[in-house]
Amino acid sequence: MPVDVQTFISGSGNWTKPAGATTVRVVLVGAGGSGGGGDTQASGTGVSGGGGGGGGCRHEMVFDAAELGSTEAYSVGAGASGGSAGSGSGGGNGTAGGNSTFGGTTVAVQTAYGGGRGSGGSTSSSAGGGGGGMAGAGGDATTNTGGTAGANGGVAGPAGGAIGPANTSVGGSAGGGSGSVTTTGFAGGQSLSGGGGGAAGGGKNTVPAYSAGGAGGAAAGGTIPGGLGAAASTGTAGSNGSIDTLGWPGSGGGGGGASATTAGAGGNGGYPGGGGGGGGSALSGGTAAAGGAGANGIVVVITDLIGVP
Repeated sequence: MPVDVQTFISGSGNWTKPAGATTVRVVLVGAGGSGGGGDTQASGTGVSGGGGGGGGCRHEMVFDAAELGSTEAYSVGAGASGGSAGSGSGGGNGTAGGNSTFGGTTVAVQTAYGGGRGSGGSTSSSAGGGGGGMAGAGGDATTNTGGTAGANGGVAGPAGGAIGPANTSVGGSAGGGSGSVTTTGFAGGQSLSGGGGGAAGGGKNTVPAYSAGGAGGAAAGGTIPGGLGAAASTGTAGSNGSIDTLGWPGSGGGGGGASATTAGAGGNGGYPGGGGGGGGSALSGGTAAAGGAGANGIVVVITDLIGVP
């Protein structure tokens, strides 16, 4: 049986039902949240790296073609740049990922929710964004407070220096990692179905000594998790998910390493739906780094056709 596959990777518009349509499968992935930026502090003051962004949710549905209008609207959730690097007053917070949607002409609007932002580095700790769920977006992190779990399938982001929790829920996604002033940036959460969470950036302690960033959270669509950033190096972007008829999400971006001079940037989330990694922090007089971008979402519409050569 012939199959029509339409893949939308950005923006919004209308899907047109092909002639001979019988069954229509729709796969949506929300965008990942971006990571927070690192900050700079004097020798005797500790500072965390930025927190990782939460992953976007994957949501799949199947319709009889007769249930759909001749056209149905779609919108692809947009990722955003990571939080800006600070210069002593705290790193910039990331930005939440947008939602991906389908429908509204005849069927009700179907939504895959985005992940929450990671918070910027600070003299206490940073926190990770919440993962998007089937019924709600992941919450945004603030200093010392992780983003809340997206309703029905997401997980909450960690705070106070902790690994992002893994998520084995179908349709849910992973929260980002959080950062501490004394330890290596913590890894982003892994996800069975949604986008992986971004890792935290490395921090600077009071010695001073400089920590590596964490590894991004693996996702079913990513070939490998986002690489970690060694101290004084740059965070590595998360691996990409497969842009195919399955619409599998990407892994989270790695955290950037801390440095006395030039910290590493957080890795971008793997496309689609991976959370961005947090930026590394630096000694005063040096340069902290920005967080990684959250990956855009995706809308994939697969239609079985009959009577079409």
